[in-house]
Amino acid sequence: MNRRDALAVLIGLSAALSFAFDTSAHSEEDRLAIKGYDPVAYFTEAKPMIGDPQYQYELDGALYRFASTRHLDLFKADPDRYLPQYQNWCTAALSRGYRLVADPNNWVIHEGRLYVFGGPAGPGKFAADPAVMVSNADANYPRLPDLPKWPPQ
Repeated sequence: MNRRDALAVLIGLSAALSFAFDTSAHSEEDRLAIKGYDPVAYFTEAKPMIGDPQYQYELDGALYRFASTRHLDLFKADPDRYLPQYQNWCTAALSRGYRLVADPNNWVIHEGRLYVFGGPAGPGKFAADPAVMVSNADANYPRLPDLPKWPPQ
């Protein structure tokens, strides 16, 4: 192999690796927050609503979808008000030291904050002692990447 061929191979490998690690190469589905549900709808409509891709907003690498331009505008004006606590993670599992992706249909608003859960029992468990669950989840959230997945193996 001559120098020109070697250079061509290196350029090709470099381009392939660059594509593999480029965040823009990740699908929208991978970056979709709360499975595409509209975070504002929990507050304004008191129910979960699927967002529309035409009303989409990127924040910190996550894609949020909204049911209307009104919801999108409300979110842009004050995203912290509408963001789910602990991103896409189940509050109950996190409070017990586990990772579990939440189901946006299982939710509660407590003290002006949105909490999502992995199953239908989550909101009831939360209601039993929200202060303890939030305190435990807050303590575990910074360790999220190191936490085991739920259910335990």
